[in-house]
Amino acid sequence: MEKMQEEYENAVRNKRWDKNQECYVNKEGEPVVPRSDIIHDDVLLVIPRSGEYYSNVAKDKTYVKRLDKIIRNALTTNLRKRNEERMKKNIENLVDDLKKVAKEVKVEEVKILEKDAAEEEQKKEEDEKVAEQEKLEEKVVEKEKAVIEEQQVEEVTKKMESSVEVRVERSADVVGDAGNGEEKKSEADQKQTEANTEVPITEVLNKSEDCENGSWSSMAQREEEAVEPCVG
Repeated sequence: MEKMQEEYENAVRNKRWDKNQECYVNKEGEPVVPRSDIIHDDVLLVIPRSGEYYSNVAKDKTYVKRLDKIIRNALTTNLRKRNEERMKKNIENLVDDLKKVAKEVKVEEVKILEKDAAEEEQKKEEDEKVAEQEKLEEKVVEKEKAVIEEQQVEEVTKKMESSVEVRVERSADVVGDAGNGEEKKSEADQKQTEANTEVPITEVLNKSEDCENGSWSSMAQREEEAVEPCVG
């Protein structure tokens, strides 16, 4: 125990602190503790009696070295227990950290799943809106086509009606012209007939006068012939 105390004081003076073991160490790197940390009962349990000690030394040349290591372990029992507790605590902390990480990961996964679900729902709604917009645009296009077709039909109908009216007017004009021509022709024929009729009547009258004159001449001649024999 005195030797352990000396090694401990030397380690403190030389600031030989082991971060991994969280204790001071001697020149060989073995843990050292102050006398106050030594558990005397643990040390007494490992120290053999003098007869046993010398008997083992005589039998085994390495016994002294092994016994020194056993006693050192007993001297540092408190340190070892503290390290074990520290390790246990570290393990517990590690487990808690892992649980927290797992929980955070789970929460993050849930958030990701919720986000994915929300994005999927949003995408679905957007797709539905796009589909509705496309349907609406198709209806508008179809309506515009129907309006255009109706306008085209109306234009064609108007053109046909206009063409028919023009043809009717032209036919009426032709018929009118034909009627006027016929009327004029009838008037001309009537005048020609009247002219032709007037000439024969004159000729008939003339001929009648000639016949009458001839008749009177014949009668006179006959009378003269009848008178002449009487004179003779």
